[in-house]
Amino acid sequence: MTAMARLAQLVSPAGRRGQRGAAAIEAALIAPVLIVVLLFVVGLGRMGQTRQQVESAAADAARAASLERNTSRSADAASAAAAASLDDSGVVCTGVEVDVDVSDYQPGGEVVVTVSCTAQLSDVALSGLPGSKVYSATSIVPIETYRGS
Repeated sequence: MTAMARLAQLVSPAGRRGQRGAAAIEAALIAPVLIVVLLFVVGLGRMGQTRQQVESAAADAARAASLERNTSRSADAASAAAAASLDDSGVVCTGVEVDVDVSDYQPGGEVVVTVSCTAQLSDVALSGLPGSKVYSATSIVPIETYRGS
């Protein structure tokens, strides 16, 4: 059969009878793959957003700690600022740890704050992402040199 004869057979209504329902089968085969890819992209987006929000919470906590006048109040202010920042951003963490290093807490020194958060990703675990992931961020903020007591 020549190429033209084969093309005429495929284009004619009689030639298409053997392909009825092929589109539905192709859609049924490709749909699960597309859903997994979509969940993977959504999961990566959530992971990126959570990482950025934890970094922002660490910066907020370090800034709050640097504004306090003594070390005990600065640790409390850092924990409160980190929790408020994560709550405002909508990030759900099963455990938030705030580590405040005030060993160089003096005018001209610095405050170092590390925030760790265990975020749940179980709703997009079908895509192959882990059910939870620990995010950690550190922020360093200087204490003003000409600071009054």
